[in-house]
Amino acid sequence: MIGLGRRLSLSPGEMFPFGEAAYRVSFPRLRSGLKIRVVERGDPASPPVVLVHGLGCSAYVFHRNMPALAEAGFRAIAVDLKGHGLSDKPLANEEYTVDSLVEHLRDILDTLELERPALAGHSLGGSLTYHFVSRYPERARCIGLLSPVGLSGVKLMWLYRFLTPSALTPMLTLIKPRLIVWLSLKRVYGKRGHFTERDLAEYLAPSQFPEFSLAMRALLHSYDWNAAARRQLAVVDLPAVGLWGNLDHLMPSDGMAVYVRLVPRIVLRAIHDAGHIITEETPDEVNEALIGLLRGAGV
Repeated sequence: MIGLGRRLSLSPGEMFPFGEAAYRVSFPRLRSGLKIRVVERGDPASPPVVLVHGLGCSAYVFHRNMPALAEAGFRAIAVDLKGHGLSDKPLANEEYTVDSLVEHLRDILDTLELERPALAGHSLGGSLTYHFVSRYPERARCIGLLSPVGLSGVKLMWLYRFLTPSALTPMLTLIKPRLIVWLSLKRVYGKRGHFTERDLAEYLAPSQFPEFSLAMRALLHSYDWNAAARRQLAVVDLPAVGLWGNLDHLMPSDGMAVYVRLVPRIVLRAIHDAGHIITEETPDEVNEALIGLLRGAGV
């Protein structure tokens, strides 16, 4: 790992998993024409587990989960969704609707030649994983929903949208994001852990690309964050686990209740004193639950 000192700017080549030989990084071009970044760890012949991040994140959000999954005998595959990390960042609002992101995920699986992997999504990635398997149930063996948001609303979403009107879009690339990233990380941790200088640098790094803030604004406004109130949602008959922190400020107080109805085979577990970013704050609990799900589902 590079020594950051007071320097908080990472070049693309210094971003995770820089300097870690156990990882493989590729940049495949999808059928859509977009190029994405894929980070893998584990034997390529092992059963695949695709990890899907949330809003503003990247493959880095799973950096404390991928080693454990690989050691347990799985091929851990974390992708940067379009608009994020080192993947292409289209700017049209329609690129970031639920339907568009579902097809984007299908395109990723097709390009990686993954017919029926296990899927695990964090935050927005959790609701996206649900939307994907509800449309393509034959494309997943099981699902892990980690602090999933986007089916039954997100606290203060009205405020985030109010503060990013279309009239301000040209100014977004001029905003210095360090304070925003720092405040965001403070908000998503509970009492079990804290973020490091390296974490701040990794989450700040994508902002070096002017398109990033514009893509995040498009996602904030185009994704349906309260789909359960506006859509007829399908029941998914797959083995599943749902984990969240009981101090998660982003999830509704009954945010997991919707999944009990929609994913009847789900096993729920609240993690005491944890916040939203459980993949980093409480990785041991997350890893144990995911590995148990994968083995129980015969992956």
